[in-house]
Amino acid sequence: MDTPHSSVRAFAAVASGYWTAPGYRLVAWSLTGGMVLLGVINVGIALWLNIWNRDFFNALDKKDTAQLMQLLWVLAAIVGSAGVAVAIQLHVKRRLQINWRSWLSHVTVQRWLNSGRQYQLGMLAEEVDNPDGRIAEDIRVSTELAVEFAQSILQCVLQLFTFLSVLWILSGTMPIRIGGLEFDLPGYMVWCAVAYALIGSLLTYALGRGLIHAGNVRQSREADFRSGLTRSREHAEGIALMRGEDDERERLRGSLFDLRTAWNVQTRGQGNLSLLTSSLAYLAPIVPLIVALPRYLGGEIALGGLMQTAQAFSSVQWALSWLIDNFPKFAEWRASTDRVVHLHVALTDLEDDAEAPDDARIVVHPASESDRLIMRELGVARPDGEMLVAEAEVEIRRPERVLIRGQSGSGKSTIMRAVAGVWPWGRGAIHLPTGAITFMPQKPYFPLGTLRDIMLYPAAPEGISDEVLKDMLHKVGLDHLRDRLDETERWDHILSGGEQQRIAFARVLVHKPDWIFMDEATSALDEAGQENVMKLLIEELPETSVVSIGHRPGLEVFHTRELTLVPGTGGTKLRAQAGRRSLTDIYRKMAAASRATPTSPGYWATVRANLLGR
Repeated sequence: MDTPHSSVRAFAAVASGYWTAPGYRLVAWSLTGGMVLLGVINVGIALWLNIWNRDFFNALDKKDTAQLMQLLWVLAAIVGSAGVAVAIQLHVKRRLQINWRSWLSHVTVQRWLNSGRQYQLGMLAEEVDNPDGRIAEDIRVSTELAVEFAQSILQCVLQLFTFLSVLWILSGTMPIRIGGLEFDLPGYMVWCAVAYALIGSLLTYALGRGLIHAGNVRQSREADFRSGLTRSREHAEGIALMRGEDDERERLRGSLFDLRTAWNVQTRGQGNLSLLTSSLAYLAPIVPLIVALPRYLGGEIALGGLMQTAQAFSSVQWALSWLIDNFPKFAEWRASTDRVVHLHVALTDLEDDAEAPDDARIVVHPASESDRLIMRELGVARPDGEMLVAEAEVEIRRPERVLIRGQSGSGKSTIMRAVAGVWPWGRGAIHLPTGAITFMPQKPYFPLGTLRDIMLYPAAPEGISDEVLKDMLHKVGLDHLRDRLDETERWDHILSGGEQQRIAFARVLVHKPDWIFMDEATSALDEAGQENVMKLLIEELPETSVVSIGHRPGLEVFHTRELTLVPGTGGTKLRAQAGRRSLTDIYRKMAAASRATPTSPGYWATVRANLLGR
């Protein structure tokens, strides 16, 4: 298990860049300086109150009414100053907390949503679970509590040195006799305060050290429970149609049971710790009076001196008892910082993998002057090293249209991910062609926003008007959506799978890429819908190369050649099918079917027969 020191050091390495980041560092240092200055002011006000306490109780002992009234005005000034200082300090502290959290969240999201890292982390779910929860919650806890701890530690240090001096002066000396040894102990109340706080801190650490691990486990279980609820919401339709509510309830019940178990472990730890902390809390106002009582009874100090001494002792004791007062929060902070650090470590490992030697990863070479996609000695593996595709030697030219087929689990989709650069596990090289490449997964991604935002995602091409968007919706058979471009909906929820895939094709037609990779992109369409959108790709994007991955019958007629993944030793091998068709052949055979119309009986069967040369 990591030591507290190594945990703090690891978090500092991850998060301290806020004070050196361009655009952030000036504000960061200004707020930090403000925190220090306000800490000094607050300790000064506390010292002012300590002196007032002495004068007030001395005046009270003498029954000096005039001085008491004057001191009440001084108290009003102290209270007013303290209120203003605390309010300003709160604003500065919260500004520092939100700025630091914003920076760290921004940096983490930038590393996470980069080069497919968010997808790759999903392959390592057991090691780095719920990265979204770590970014949203653990970064919040880490930064907020770190600022609070820094503020309280600064206050403790300033208060300790200030009131140690006061307590040393007020303590005088105490004669000590141990057997035949006699000596005078100077500043005896200082040593009493140190001993009291040290014993309490050691006992607190001994009783509460298990809280760090318990807090980490509990936060993981909290994230798992939230993830299960989110998954049930996102897949509500599938669960309802399959009548899977009972199974989902059992899963959530099991997740909640694990959460309750972790909660109970943490509760037992906090209960053991509270036995000590509550006892110390009750003793806190009494111990200073007991320690200072000998000097008061001996007539060495007046009542005001007794109260000043007691308050100074309490201030020193509070400063030295920081661990006692903050250990539960410190345990929570440690758990959150560990999760943030582990996320960054995992991202660093993925970034290091991208810089690994060429023979230990799939190397994706950026586009050069070539208009060909080339795969050389490509082997695709799982993250655990098991080979999926043992051998792939492919060269695809523009504007070829290639269909890749194979059994489920043979690695077809993983080849597309490797070309996209989000699957580094394996070996070999991929040389990308010139031009824009678009990838179409089986379930298209729809960002939150209007239908127009979805069709223009991820970046709007120039010169695209609403009429163009409406025309594309018409061509893919979505006329009922033409007048809804400005509506903001959860389109991924209200549209069927087939409608979503049609919009994905409309989006491709809007962006007009040079290369398209489709992974079962027509799986939710009926036969007529599939043939319609594939025909659109040929008619609207004749110079675009298409690489399709799919099982659906009828796809082969829209491709110039086929590649098949054949099972073999140590993984599948990509083999070319005999025969090659040109786009001219496809156009000619489509023209032969043009005497019929799409609404005529048997039209699509005729198209397919002509395209296949039957």
